[in-house]
Amino acid sequence: MTGKRAEILVIGHRGMLGQDLMARLGARAAGADREECDVTRRDAVEALLDELKPATIINCAAYTAVDQAESEPELARSLNADAVENLGLAARARRIHLITISTDYVFSGEGEAPWPEDAPASAFAPRSVYGQTKLEGEQRLRRIGGEFCVVRTQWLYGAGGRNFVDTMAALSAEKPVLRVVNDQLGAPTWTRDLADALTLLAERRATGFFHVANSGFASWYDVTRHIVQRLGRACRVEPCTSEEFPRPARRPHNSRLAQGKFAALAGSAPRPWPAALDAYLSERHGRNTDGNPTFS
Repeated sequence: MTGKRAEILVIGHRGMLGQDLMARLGARAAGADREECDVTRRDAVEALLDELKPATIINCAAYTAVDQAESEPELARSLNADAVENLGLAARARRIHLITISTDYVFSGEGEAPWPEDAPASAFAPRSVYGQTKLEGEQRLRRIGGEFCVVRTQWLYGAGGRNFVDTMAALSAEKPVLRVVNDQLGAPTWTRDLADALTLLAERRATGFFHVANSGFASWYDVTRHIVQRLGRACRVEPCTSEEFPRPARRPHNSRLAQGKFAALAGSAPRPWPAALDAYLSERHGRNTDGNPTFS
């Protein structure tokens, strides 16, 4: 456990997002991970909340091994749905504000229009176990009620964990050619910018469903080309289809998230993905790139 009786409790504080969130919140936050609390057990969750008495919980804990979830559905469900239900019930009983992280994978991935926060029921047709279990967590919170906020985000990268950006930065220094899928569209999102947004949502005690990602849309191919160009690599990037790069879990083709609700609350959406990525590359990989300040 990090700290006692803090204003905000971060579940999963040792993960990639959790680390940036703890750094952003400072002394206002206490952290708990699996070593301190098994969130799949309701009694453990209740004991933790009774000890720390936070005003807000931000749940960053999840089963995020998308491909592995196909062969471990019950483990994925225990973290992505059961744990969310436990937190929701305990938070409602204690009038604690709860923010939990969800994903673009809850949608069908079809079409070209950005998914709105209040999308119709027909839009929710996840194609993977990961997406199904994250949607189940959302649905359980809807039934529980209380003061909860679901934040759907996507394509996260940050210094605190393995991620696509660092992988491509490393591979582009080793390989002359990289083939990357060009038919999945979304927005790479820096966990530091997402931490800023979550802090604002906690401060406003926001409720309901929000989409938060760095602004704009790109394919994984576009993102890789940007990384290669900014880092000055000689590597050539070639596009390919998802069918040419099969994975155990199906990926959504359309992961565009509309952010009108968050932009209205914050005054603007988070900064564009190229600016955030440039700032990250400069900090993480020592490349002198220009980046714009975050929305806050």
